[in-house]
Amino acid sequence: MIAEIATVISVVKGLNDAIGALKETGGHASDLAGVMDRYSKANEAVQDVETKYVGRLSVKDSMQIQLAKRQLKMFNQQLKDSMMMQGLTKDYNEIMARVEESRLQHEKDIRMAKIRRRENIKFMKTIGLIISSAIISFGVILGLLMAIFKR
Repeated sequence: MIAEIATVISVVKGLNDAIGALKETGGHASDLAGVMDRYSKANEAVQDVETKYVGRLSVKDSMQIQLAKRQLKMFNQQLKDSMMMQGLTKDYNEIMARVEESRLQHEKDIRMAKIRRRENIKFMKTIGLIISSAIISFGVILGLLMAIFKR
């Protein structure tokens, strides 16, 4: 888990470096494509960690993921500003529509994973209760049979 979170942090850091390079070069299309590729990788890395460890992240790990998400939001704003200055607002809107669609699907998947996890825990508790009841019942019946046949 720690390695995956470290990967997320390094991908986001690489994204920040790419933003700096994009600002310096004036934002050519090839540079923009590379930055968008890094953005999508960073976003997917955050989503993968959230999905894989839903409800099981420590406070520190959760905080690091939240900070990575905040950095992605800041990058998104910087990208928007950069693309608007270059007259690429329509392209930005199309890209972000796809990203938003992906984000909504991810949130839906996270909600479903949390619900499944709760249901699994509830099921395991029920199974434990049934097994415990069966063992206790068996013990009581065996005790009664021993008491009856000892006479």
